[in-house]
Amino acid sequence: MGVMTRSLYFTGPRDLAIEEEPLKQAGPEDIVIEAIVSGISAGTELNVFRGLAPQWRQHMDPATRLFLDGGSDWTWPARYGYAMVGRVAEIGAAVTTVKIGDLVFAYAPHGSHAVVPARAVVALGDLDDAEIGIFFANLNTAYNGVLDANIPLGADVVVSGLGVIGQIVVRLLKRNGARTVIGVDGLELRRDLARQGGADHVLVPGADRVAETVRQLTDGRGADVVIEVSGAAPALNEAIRTAGYNGTVVAMSWYGGTFESLSLSGEFHHNRPRIISSQVGNVNPFLGPLWSTQRRGAIAREFMSELAPDLKGFISHRVPLAEAGRGYGLLDQGSPDVMQVLIDYRH
Repeated sequence: MGVMTRSLYFTGPRDLAIEEEPLKQAGPEDIVIEAIVSGISAGTELNVFRGLAPQWRQHMDPATRLFLDGGSDWTWPARYGYAMVGRVAEIGAAVTTVKIGDLVFAYAPHGSHAVVPARAVVALGDLDDAEIGIFFANLNTAYNGVLDANIPLGADVVVSGLGVIGQIVVRLLKRNGARTVIGVDGLELRRDLARQGGADHVLVPGADRVAETVRQLTDGRGADVVIEVSGAAPALNEAIRTAGYNGTVVAMSWYGGTFESLSLSGEFHHNRPRIISSQVGNVNPFLGPLWSTQRRGAIAREFMSELAPDLKGFISHRVPLAEAGRGYGLLDQGSPDVMQVLIDYRH
């Protein structure tokens, strides 16, 4: 029998299991990663865990890019996760880009090991703390959203949803020359972290009448850009109301709920906001041919080192693989003291 590994499987909505199984053999262009930590995403991954992702019910036609009924892309049980950091334990015969012992990031599902193409990993070099490495996916997504927003120097920007990605967006906006950054979230912990990261104002949704307050803070104009990161349908509706005339709403989240509250009449019709979908699979086409996902990723890696102290502070909970269900439960329940949950394979 070959090497055995432990893998996390989603076995049904809000249900998971840890299975011991043989590790797949690496091919000539593959590497084997021995995991140190992996991060549980509180956005996309939580929608997958809850069974809300469209791939559970539909399949995406690769030719038309339409989600169609009649079959599904995913079936239970399924593996998921996309923020693993570990050491290279084995390399294929054709691999020259990494060596055994290197610290790497991989978009790989949760488990004690991963077998992935060498070209698909991000070398973390001399990163001192492996835990910081799991934020590469968050940084890539947050930076992509800022690029999609095309924010001019001196803009007034609202960030709706101050989870990990929203926190990173706040910090990137301050570096990008935003004049005013306004954070919106219902949790005090997140509002405090946003202030520490450079937010000029923080608001409580509902209680602070966000659209009206933002106009008071911007001489009646409204926001130039609202970056919506919460994934909540009512928040998208408020983002449309908050944007000023011809403003921009960047929808960064994977919305898994329903949209009874969404209104495309009043402000949307009369104020002409543009709604942009920001998805990390590609970069803003208006940036031109000099930009690529590889260039974006290299810059995101630089931000990782620059923002390391803040990123470390976002880690609120660590659980061993055997207790991964507890980590998902904390996120699923929206516990107010939870930011980033790690699965720690060292224990």
